Amino acid sequence: MDDVDVSIVVCTFNRAPLLRRALDSLARQQTQGRFTYEIVVVDNASTDDTPRVIAAAAQAHAVAIRSVRETRKGIAIARNRAIQESRGAWIAFHDDDQWAEPDWLGELMALAEGKNCLCVGGAVQLELPATNTRRLSPVCRGLLGEKTKITTEFRYNRQTGPGTNNWMIARTVFDEVGLFDEQLCSSGGEDADLYRRISAAGYACWYTPRAVVHHIIPEQRLEDQYMRWTALRQGGHVALREFYQWGRWKMPGIVAARLGQALLIYGPRYLAARVGRDAEKTLGARCLLWRSEGYLRYALKYLLPKLCRQRAFSSAMDFRAGRQGLMEKQH
Repeated sequence: MDDVDVSIVVCTFNRAPLLRRALDSLARQQTQGRFTYEIVVVDNASTDDTPRVIAAAAQAHAVAIRSVRETRKGIAIARNRAIQESRGAWIAFHDDDQWAEPDWLGELMALAEGKNCLCVGGAVQLELPATNTRRLSPVCRGLLGEKTKITTEFRYNRQTGPGTNNWMIARTVFDEVGLFDEQLCSSGGEDADLYRRISAAGYACWYTPRAVVHHIIPEQRLEDQYMRWTALRQGGHVALREFYQWGRWKMPGIVAARLGQALLIYGPRYLAARVGRDAEKTLGARCLLWRSEGYLRYALKYLLPKLCRQRAFSSAMDFRAGRQGLMEKQH
């Protein structure tokens, strides 16, 4: 098989209905003949109609769509398998519960060429349930994956980084910094860890608001339980990234600053929202406190591993089983 310019990789587990829409959108990318691409789907041991959905998409579209079965469970494992199986000089990451605008891939490529960089990302818009009437707080929208605040081209930094739902990286970057850390499968944060290593290697990574994907949100993800789980995990991811960045001796000062932020800023914000009886602001403030809790719990685990043996937050809601349950409720 001939090489292509870009391999779009999609890792999936028991999301056949959503995967169909994702693949349809990816197969209709408008390249204007400037580059070639393929789609590589890694089926991470699905038990639903995923194989048939992939086969039907491969027959329906002219673009090459290939399927790989990975029986070892874990998103980092699946993504690494996708990279190994792909043939493109660039690897573009896309999730199975979203769909891409027709010019998504072209905009990512244009940014990479315009900035002469090897790492680019784009915007994520939420597609909320048609029945939703809530006005979610910015905090909650961010926890659900929204990335629309930045409206101009922007170089990612230590505070704002890309994610694997809308990210394109040159294959040569992986040759230098390595693949996703498979030891993070239970706790997550593998994309933040990879971005940390890419930045440490000196690679600039740019964002464009014109490369847009739409993240489909089922009703169950608007529940407090899911928000809490996501906020806790996000806090844990930040703690891991900062532990790697600052090291064991500087980390206690960072932890103290984070704790002060929770007590002096997030706590009063939560109380003010409660007094004002604003349900959405209250939930947003609670999420900030949950994220701080997750950060503290995992920071202590990294600093005092023998005393603070923190279980992964997936114990509260197993990630794979949990998201399968969400899909079963939705359909």
